[in-house]
Amino acid sequence: VSREHVELEIFLVEAEAGMKKRIDEELAEAGMKNDGGSSNEPRRSSINSGNSSSRFNRHNSLIPKGGITNYEEVDNFLHEHVKNVWELGDEIRMRIMSGIGSAFELAMNNPAGLVALVEAVEVYETANEEYKTVHGEEAGSKQNLRFTDMRASALKQMYQDFELRGLEVFREVHEVAQQRGADDDEEAANEYFNSVLRACNGLTSEISFVQNQMSGCFPEYWALEMLWSTCVAHVCSKQILDQIGGTEGHKLPDLTVTALLDLVAWIETFRSTIEESFPNIGEHISKKTYFDKRPDLLQEDNRQVDMDVAKDSLAWANNMLWEVHDLAKDEFLFRTKEQTNEWLDNVYDADHTKSQTSEGRLITSLAEDVYSLAGVQLRTIRERLTRRSEALVQAVGVIFKNLYEKQIACRNNFLTDFETCCAAANDFIRMSEQCEEIIGDLVAECNLAKEAQDALDEQSSVLLGLYSGDAVFASQKVHIYIFEPIDEAISEELFSEEWLNELTGNELALTLVKTLEDFMGDLEEFLDELMVGKTLDALVTATVIFYLKNLLKKAHTSNKKGLWSNTERALERIKGDIETMKSYFEDLEGDYPALKRAVPDQFEILDTVHELLSIAAGLSNSTDQDFVIFLQKRIKNIPITKLVCGDLWHLVNPAA
Repeated sequence: VSREHVELEIFLVEAEAGMKKRIDEELAEAGMKNDGGSSNEPRRSSINSGNSSSRFNRHNSLIPKGGITNYEEVDNFLHEHVKNVWELGDEIRMRIMSGIGSAFELAMNNPAGLVALVEAVEVYETANEEYKTVHGEEAGSKQNLRFTDMRASALKQMYQDFELRGLEVFREVHEVAQQRGADDDEEAANEYFNSVLRACNGLTSEISFVQNQMSGCFPEYWALEMLWSTCVAHVCSKQILDQIGGTEGHKLPDLTVTALLDLVAWIETFRSTIEESFPNIGEHISKKTYFDKRPDLLQEDNRQVDMDVAKDSLAWANNMLWEVHDLAKDEFLFRTKEQTNEWLDNVYDADHTKSQTSEGRLITSLAEDVYSLAGVQLRTIRERLTRRSEALVQAVGVIFKNLYEKQIACRNNFLTDFETCCAAANDFIRMSEQCEEIIGDLVAECNLAKEAQDALDEQSSVLLGLYSGDAVFASQKVHIYIFEPIDEAISEELFSEEWLNELTGNELALTLVKTLEDFMGDLEEFLDELMVGKTLDALVTATVIFYLKNLLKKAHTSNKKGLWSNTERALERIKGDIETMKSYFEDLEGDYPALKRAVPDQFEILDTVHELLSIAAGLSNSTDQDFVIFLQKRIKNIPITKLVCGDLWHLVNPAA
């Protein structure tokens, strides 16, 4: 229908131009100058057509010979035809505008119909362009008739419909909010904000729809994607600013943590969508603001989108929303820190369920209690934010920092006896494993930039290092509780006359070893195998310290004579005790290879002490210098080294 109608318009436009040109030629031949007849303004319209320009070269045969002598008579002659044809154009335009108003529905359900509708519009524009090519000017420049201006009407209608589509979505949201009393009810207010964000998300998602399914139905110069994106940006940014209290974000503290997260997520999604569709928009600095007035996106003739204005408006919304993003992100991170501290306080202060695994390992529910909540929090953040979100890494950093600080503050609370130390060591290992699992999921599911990945690795490595160190510390702290019964059993008799003269088989050292053996069975059952090795390292050191401490405590029992009635025999007992204790640990080296280094390294101290006692008693030909130097290298404190050496001499030779 549009093509046939265009043919009629072409015929009448051509007829008017030809008849008036013929009048000018005849008057020129007669030497007369026509004053132009009618002074009426040309009739205006817009049109495109795909027909050949040869249509405009047809001979004008409508002029009655000698019957028409001025422009007004031409207009009167064509009036009835023009009236009918242009009224038909108005009817066609109404039908096309109705179809344009349903462009979204047509793109989804009948894209071929939308293509036909657009082609009908472009028919009129093509006709006008071809006329201009043939005649050197647009129809209507020197005459009354112009082609129906269909594209201008369609594009203007499209712009209005796009904006109304967004406004209608929010109008429904506002009506529901008013019915629920959002101004007075906190829960209703939260739901109101969430509804606004859902509406923003819906409109933003349609940018991809317009780009992928709708734009292809229109010529590129309609700039449909830019038109829709700019409308979405303008409508959504105004709604968001109203919700948060303007660009300063005065109402942000009133939002829930989830609402803040959703706001940050939507802005990131919007920015990602816009910059993916228009790659250079992020570099554009807007020339003006568009707070109160919508941008005028069409050129003066309404036949094309003004791309400069559209880009400027889109860049303004994009940059302004990113400033809102930073404000919302800062508030979200602050509230996340507070929220994390609150639930960590509750978790660490709670009573944790104690149990044993099928292998007999002692554990509590601490790891599950901490990381079930941490996992939920991190999973919620991850699911809402974009995969390349800077806020994601920052939020993870806040949570990890809180976990780190809380662990340092509370770790010693779990180390109250032998079994709790074993359970804590296992718990800390499992917390490390669960932390690694969460990090692995984040890395696998998020497309992080290298800088973000490096930051995440750094944050997690600090926390993982803390858990690992605390697990070792907890497993090694069991030596305190192991040596408590040993101290009670043998400290009083050790280095006494009974030890010297009656316990000739190094019975006290054997008691120490037997107690270690008893605890060793529990350690191998209760602790992770790796931690048993760490505990044995601590037990080797603790054994040496225990023996040396008890020896030095005897140094001042007598100021006039040596401690023992028979110093040579005492030195033999000491040597036997050292060998008994050392042999116990050496027998474990097959299962725990790390002892091959720890045992000789630690027991060398006792060997040195024995040699210094022998020198002090005059039972060795060695000089004391080398052994004192070795002792200083281990003690690393000259005043303390002097005191130790003095006590050793006092034990066997107080007068020296």
